[in-house]
Amino acid sequence: MDEPRKPGMQPRGKRITVSSRVPIEHHAVYNQAAEDLGIPLGSLVELRLAELYGLEIPAYIQQELRRAQARREAEESRQELPMLRTA
Repeated sequence: MDEPRKPGMQPRGKRITVSSRVPIEHHAVYNQAAEDLGIPLGSLVELRLAELYGLEIPAYIQQELRRAQARREAEESRQELPMLRTA
């Protein structure tokens, strides 16, 4: 069954839910890795599994990664420049 989409989200194709429990002490590591990439934790799991098994990374995850990279680049370009001394 297809999940309802949030407004503005692209279709992700037919998918199935895979539920897993991880050790509490691992969760922070996984969560941080997803945050570092700028993608949801579920997308990180899908990304790493696809890489592990030599499968194509789903297009919507590739898009999430591109958007996250663009956000990082935009933030870096907005860093304050040092004030020039005058007089």
